[in-house]
Amino acid sequence: MDTNTSLAVAATVFILFSVRALVRRQRVNIRDIAGPQSKSWAFGNLADLLLPSSYGQNEFAWARLFGSVYRIKGCFGQDRLVISDPAALQYVTNSPNFQLGPVLAVMRSWLYEKKGVITARGEEHRRLRRALNVGFTASAVRKYQPTFEKVAEWISDQLDTAADKPTVVDISPILSAGALRAITDVALGCPVETLGEEFLQVNTRLLDLASTRSVGQIIFDAIAVHVPKPLLRAMIYLPTPAFRALRTSKFLSRREGWRLVREKLRAPEGSHDADIYSLLLHPEEDDGKKVLRAEELVAQTALILLAGQDTTSNTLAFGLLELARRTELQDRLRDEINSAVSTSGDVAYDNMPLLNAFIKETLRMYPAAALSERVALEDSVIPLAEPITTSSGKKIGAIPVGTGQVVTLAVASYQRHDSCWGANSEEFDPNRWLDGRVRQGNAIGPYANLLSFFAGPHTCLGWRFA
Repeated sequence: MDTNTSLAVAATVFILFSVRALVRRQRVNIRDIAGPQSKSWAFGNLADLLLPSSYGQNEFAWARLFGSVYRIKGCFGQDRLVISDPAALQYVTNSPNFQLGPVLAVMRSWLYEKKGVITARGEEHRRLRRALNVGFTASAVRKYQPTFEKVAEWISDQLDTAADKPTVVDISPILSAGALRAITDVALGCPVETLGEEFLQVNTRLLDLASTRSVGQIIFDAIAVHVPKPLLRAMIYLPTPAFRALRTSKFLSRREGWRLVREKLRAPEGSHDADIYSLLLHPEEDDGKKVLRAEELVAQTALILLAGQDTTSNTLAFGLLELARRTELQDRLRDEINSAVSTSGDVAYDNMPLLNAFIKETLRMYPAAALSERVALEDSVIPLAEPITTSSGKKIGAIPVGTGQVVTLAVASYQRHDSCWGANSEEFDPNRWLDGRVRQGNAIGPYANLLSFFAGPHTCLGWRFA
């Protein structure tokens, strides 16, 4: 190689390295995004975020202080992003570049079958969703209303009985039992009692496990990321009470699923009940694309029995709490319902604007999954609806993130943005849905622009049911 060629190559390499260094200098370093100080190297900010003394205490304070995107420390010095910006949320929930973290994915495999819609991926996931959606359309859910009303009467009777006793009434177990009744009656087409006492005991145990978090679990999650997946999956066979409950629940769900499917397949043509399993096993229109095989339907049983129970009952509990605080709202709601029933003779929900506003406000203020974690599978750029200013004073409208970056979707914080929900968005006020304060923008979630049922390919199938 002659001197001129060598000089040209050297100059080209120098320019390329200079451009690369300049680009890197222009890129945003996650550590340049503002956020709260970490008090602990071991726990970072996670204990404050996940174990607050009151609902969203630190999360909402940090959102007010640092905005819709901020950085926190995870365990052992890890940098994480917390986002409540609507454009960022829409991008992450719809992008194939962001998926559940490996630990959460394995935990789902402990609970649910491999062929379950919640654990399937790619085209298999899309096929299962298309097939299952037949049981959750608007027209299908309308057919379930008589069953829902019977369950509501059952809950009312339980509350009346409990209120007769001179003690404080814990309504959560009653609401949880009612939600399970609705699920078994409408989805499986059987009374909850037919599932057996053992299932009900294990179900209660799992709900207790799911509703409790500790600093030990935070550390476990951080360490488990570095454990090989096969070894992590094998932990389900550990002889501890918690893992024993998981194994038993999975076994009982599979057993009951097969029992019900066999009964419905043996039923004479045209005599099947108006429940989701019967509808899926005896579709009115069989185009060959939406039909589930028996074993695939059985694989959904654990998800159907577990996923909607505590989320629905917790939301009901928060709604009743807000009604208890507002007797004037109780009176207005009662008057509207009585008027609608006396006029039409039935419960026509679409004709009750205040009731619908109350439901939307409860879902807005108390999403079942207030925080949800995702991991970047490859380098990505997260867009922002509103630019943020970094610690160095730079204003940015997008955030480049690298492979493996952990992102926390702050659903509850998003649903308290003044820019989306109007003035006093941190207060419970159903009137915002009636007086035009809610901004009409690009829909993120399936219902009222809320993320309470999540969004994207993994939107909750049963949102209308709920």
